[in-house]
Amino acid sequence: MKTRLRSLLTSTALLLLGSLVTPARADILYVSNSSSETIERFTLAGVGSIFASSGMNFPYGLAFDLTGNLYAASLGNSTIRKFSPAGVGSPFGSNGNVLNGPAGLAFDSAGNLYAANVGSDSIIKFNLSGVGSVFASSGLGGTTHGLAFDSMGNLYAANFANNTIVKFTISGVSSVFASTGLSSPRGLAFDSAGNLYVANLGNNTIEKFTPGGLGSVFASSGLNGPRGLAFDSTGNLYVANANDNTIEKFTPGGVGSVFADSNDGVRRPEYLAFTDDAGVPLKLANQVPEPMTGALLTIGFPALLGFRRRK
Repeated sequence: MKTRLRSLLTSTALLLLGSLVTPARADILYVSNSSSETIERFTLAGVGSIFASSGMNFPYGLAFDLTGNLYAASLGNSTIRKFSPAGVGSPFGSNGNVLNGPAGLAFDSAGNLYAANVGSDSIIKFNLSGVGSVFASSGLGGTTHGLAFDSMGNLYAANFANNTIVKFTISGVSSVFASTGLSSPRGLAFDSAGNLYVANLGNNTIEKFTPGGLGSVFASSGLNGPRGLAFDSTGNLYVANANDNTIEKFTPGGVGSVFADSNDGVRRPEYLAFTDDAGVPLKLANQVPEPMTGALLTIGFPALLGFRRRK
């Protein structure tokens, strides 16, 4: 009995260790094209193909759930559409009257989807059943666009009209995270070190903020109407340039180059999202293990060591 249990614990421990090792991945970039009302998919080699081309009206925000489904906000008709990994689309959620010009989208670690309402300066939270409710309607104050979660579960919102970034705790308590170095902020993205990057539409720059809120200019060239931001798994930042139909790629050191343009199917790009070729969304490198994994590790390893000591 002890032998069988020890074998089971050993197998479980090895399986859990394997789950913590980052597998080889092939990043796939998804782009919402507002003028062609399509979602384009790109390999990191820059090869593009159409992922979705129906059911959207001025698509904006993009976000992946944990099972690889892509959610796209339609600004034009105040809906959110869900696409399977194969590109099959369906309406998402009991939207009712809670959506009003949805722009940025973001998932929390529990699988709830958050949507920024441009039309009503509010943030809507959809639970796992797709039922929406108002998460925040104060502390915003100006045409909310991009959303992003940090590794601690705090939500950040870009306020386009009043040039601020607002931070919300898990319980919805708000505070101003940044109010300098911003000019009509749109897209948001965190790097693996917890720094927040902001696309400044007003002055064609990317501002970088440390976790403590200290800002500096990350990029000021190669940008033309920057909107959405997204990091690949090696730390390169991608920027959607709506005004010249390009996707700009920046190295961690801030060196920029054109990743894709209109010849590749880019049509007024708005927002970006990364997944891998297996449909797994890219996560911050500094995030802790999933709660269930952590719990099993806590239980499994002491038990395994105990059995080894009693052999």
